[in-house]
Amino acid sequence: MNIDKNDKIIKKEIFSLNKHVPSRRKTLTELLTEDKPHVVDGSGNRHRFKRNELEYLSKLISKNEYSKLKLPIYIEIESGTSGAIISGTIERKLVSVILDKEIPDGEMFIYRPEMKILRQKLPTTTQYIFLVK
Repeated sequence: MNIDKNDKIIKKEIFSLNKHVPSRRKTLTELLTEDKPHVVDGSGNRHRFKRNELEYLSKLISKNEYSKLKLPIYIEIESGTSGAIISGTIERKLVSVILDKEIPDGEMFIYRPEMKILRQKLPTTTQYIFLVK
């Protein structure tokens, strides 16, 4: 097998790992108005959000940020790293508050123990997404 074929196989496997990723994320504003807050993933399945998590998030940001926060928050895992990346201004702000960390200017890198804390506090409003560069 040549390198290009290996790359294609790896990318195909990563794609299959990301089938749980929603085709369209929703804003906190949208989700708070739904009776059964959810998004639809790449396989057509519903991913439900716990209302108490949505309300918890709403207390950590201002009301004018509700329409800018898209959920679920992605915890981006890149192969070969020992942690993950959090992108987005409001997402970084929330994660900073939850993990008691300083808000970085650019992407936020979090380590495995921090990922565990984040997932424990926000099990339905965060999702892992796998990246290949």
